[in-house]
Amino acid sequence: MSIVISADEHLVEPPEFWSDLLPASLPAADRDLAPRLEGGALVVDGQSMPVFLLFPELIAYSDAQPGVGDLAGRLAVMDSEGIDVSILFPQRAMGMYAIKDPALRTRCINAYNEWLSDFCAKSSGRLQGVAILPTVYQPEACADYLAHLKSLGFGLFMMPGALRGTSYTAPEMSPLWSAIEESGLVTAFHTSETPEDNGPGGLGTFLTRTSQPFRNVWAHFVFTGLLERHPAVRLLFAEGGISWIPSALEHADRIHDTFADYLNPRLPRPPSEYWFGQCWATFMDDPRGLEQIDYIGADHVLWSSDYPHPEGTSGRTRDLVSSLRGQLGPQRAAQVLGGNAAALLGLNDRLAA
Repeated sequence: MSIVISADEHLVEPPEFWSDLLPASLPAADRDLAPRLEGGALVVDGQSMPVFLLFPELIAYSDAQPGVGDLAGRLAVMDSEGIDVSILFPQRAMGMYAIKDPALRTRCINAYNEWLSDFCAKSSGRLQGVAILPTVYQPEACADYLAHLKSLGFGLFMMPGALRGTSYTAPEMSPLWSAIEESGLVTAFHTSETPEDNGPGGLGTFLTRTSQPFRNVWAHFVFTGLLERHPAVRLLFAEGGISWIPSALEHADRIHDTFADYLNPRLPRPPSEYWFGQCWATFMDDPRGLEQIDYIGADHVLWSSDYPHPEGTSGRTRDLVSSLRGQLGPQRAAQVLGGNAAALLGLNDRLAA
C-alpha cells in the first residue's frame, strides 16, 4: 500500500513553550516582552490576537484533542488514523508576526523554528515541520535566514497571506523571492484571516470566507509577473481546498486573452501554465474539487487531515482514504495521498532511509 502523508496538520505549541522555552531563549532584557498565553489566548505586545478572543471555543476544541503537542501522543493518533507522515503547520506561532520590534520578532520566531526542528527530529521522519520566515519585512536578510532553515532540516516554510504596508510583488521585495529561489525551499501560504465579529452569523461567515481564500493571492502572483520573474519558486496553498482552482485557471486564461491590450505586464504565457509549473494545493474532503481533478492536475493536489481542527477528517480518515483510492484509482490515489507531498518536499530519500 502506498504511503499516506497528511500535508496540512497543526502542532499546538505546548504551554511550556510560551511560559518557559521561549523566554529562556531570549536575552534577559527581552524576556518580559515575549508573547505569552493568557487563558488560551496569545498575547503579543500587550494585545490578544483576535481569533482567540472571538472564537475561543474553536481554539479550546483543538487544544483538547489528543497528541496535539506531545510527540508520543501525536504518533499514536497518526497510527490510529493510518497516516504515515504528518506535515505540521503552527497553531498560535504565526501570531508572532504581530510583534512590532523586528529584532525581537526574529528572535521569537527563530526560537519557535529551532524548537520545532528539534521536536520533529525525534519522530524518525514521521513529523515534518513547517518553519516560519521571520525576516519577510527585511528582504535583504532572507537569504541568510533561509540558509539557517535548511540547516535545521526544513523543506518548507510559510509566510503571512498579506503584508502590512507593502506587498509581496513590490520592487523592494525582489531579494526575498531571489533568496527563495536560491534556497530551493517550498513557500507555503495557509488560510488565516482575521475574524470580524462573533455575532449572529459571524462564525459561519468567517469559516466560509476563509475556506477558499487563495484565488486572489494566486492571481496577484501571476498577473504581476512574479512567477514569470522567479520560475524556480514553488508555492503551496494550504487548507483552502481545490475546488477554486479550475474556475480560477479558466477565468485567468480568458482574461489573459480578452484583455491582452490592457494588461500590465503582458504575460508571455497563459496564467494556467504558471499553476501547472509552480503551484500546489491541499484539501481535506472536497468532492466538487475531486470531480475536476483533470483540470487541476492530479500531480498538484495534496491530501491532508487538518488535525486537530474540527473541520478536519479525524475519526473518519481511514474511510476517506479508502474512498479516495476507489475514486481516483491506484496511480492517482498514490500521488494525491502521499506521492506528491514526498516529491514536492524532497522526502523520498529521507523516508527511504
